[in-house]
Amino acid sequence: MTPEKSLLCSVPEMNELPIVFEKVLQLNTVGVSYACISPSHFPEHSDPNLKIGIPLNQVSLNVKWQTASGQQKSQSVKEGHISIVTPNLPHETWSERQMDMIIINLTPGFMWEVAEDLKEKPMEIREQWAARDSFIQQLGRGLLTEFQHGIPGRLYVESVGNVLATHLFRHYCTDKLSISNQTDELSPQKLRQAIEYINEHLEQDVTLADLAKLVQMSQYRFARAFKNSTGLPPHQYLLECRVQRAQVLLAQTQLSIAEISYYLGFSSQSHFTATFRRFTATTPKAYREGL
Repeated sequence: MTPEKSLLCSVPEMNELPIVFEKVLQLNTVGVSYACISPSHFPEHSDPNLKIGIPLNQVSLNVKWQTASGQQKSQSVKEGHISIVTPNLPHETWSERQMDMIIINLTPGFMWEVAEDLKEKPMEIREQWAARDSFIQQLGRGLLTEFQHGIPGRLYVESVGNVLATHLFRHYCTDKLSISNQTDELSPQKLRQAIEYINEHLEQDVTLADLAKLVQMSQYRFARAFKNSTGLPPHQYLLECRVQRAQVLLAQTQLSIAEISYYLGFSSQSHFTATFRRFTATTPKAYREGL
């Protein structure tokens, strides 16, 4: 894969990256990928975005980087670690074995917007090459599941970006912060607008940006207020509405399960079946047969 299409890294000296495969979804503010990388050496390079690397299997990665003060540092990344690579950080890496990895890119503009919503002051994330963080590991496993069924939905990826940015500011900021758990809720009118939009666009790849623009809020504040109002983050609410509509279609139409999956915007029939089972504890086929 060429560097221009990959979220792994951009190395000027490399025309082709040593990637066995990579699935990528790049949005305006957040990008995610699931990649398998061959053993290789990546000469010194940097990235304009904040990058989170989440290894999924045994990994042996050596890193050398230069801090903002010009100090040279090195570290080994092992199984169970996650890496937080700050924008424009010069670094060089050697991977000693093939590894699978989830990569999340967050643009500086997006991080600035979240910072303004949280604290209304500039905040800086510090690099971490070998951190142990169960929350970020959990986000990685969730993205892996979505990639195994196809490409993650835009609303899901944007929601991951929001909760990840908040987590980074809480735990990896250069300044000690006290970020309160915001309890704002949507007004009844704005909540009704958002719910109506979701139900009218179940078959489409609804985005957090669409919903936030509809009610004239930032994506971060909308996502928090929507969850406080409904008890579910927007992407979970969308899935619940799709499953409820699927139950109606299974009961009242002769559409096949594959047709219903496609009609409701799932990336694959297996994704539809897995989601339906998660919400109802049964499969679409068993649900229809039990009517």
